[in-house]
Amino acid sequence: MEEFILKAAGLFLAGMTGIVKAVPVGVAMGFTGFQTGLFVSLGSTVTVFILYFSGEPLKKWITKKWPKEKMDKKKGRFSVLLEKYGVTGVGLLTPGTLGPITSIIIGLIVLKDTSKLMPYLVAGIFLWSFLLSWLAVGGFELLKSLF
Repeated sequence: MEEFILKAAGLFLAGMTGIVKAVPVGVAMGFTGFQTGLFVSLGSTVTVFILYFSGEPLKKWITKKWPKEKMDKKKGRFSVLLEKYGVTGVGLLTPGTLGPITSIIIGLIVLKDTSKLMPYLVAGIFLWSFLLSWLAVGGFELLKSLF
């Protein structure tokens, strides 16, 4: 039981760094697809809320630190998605394409009212975490059965 809690805490912390980075960690630790999806999505959600509640000071710090070209490229992609799919689509799509951390940072910079994005962003984090976990665990099991 103690080992499970330590592993789960490690996966939660890995989830705080991003979905795509954490899912292989969960598979390597031997978690099921559901467990991996759950701990990764919880970790990513906590990070997103920390960044969301950091608000204006974080926005000012990021605009000073990020290279302008990189910021413009990310904002451009985000804006295209925003125009095409709206806040709902952006919240559901960007955690899997740009990553949850980048999504909330760009959302804070581009959107005037980020509170409309948050429920969809959290739903997108859970959706992508479970989807990628299910695919990763299934793919790993397939590889084990082939070899």
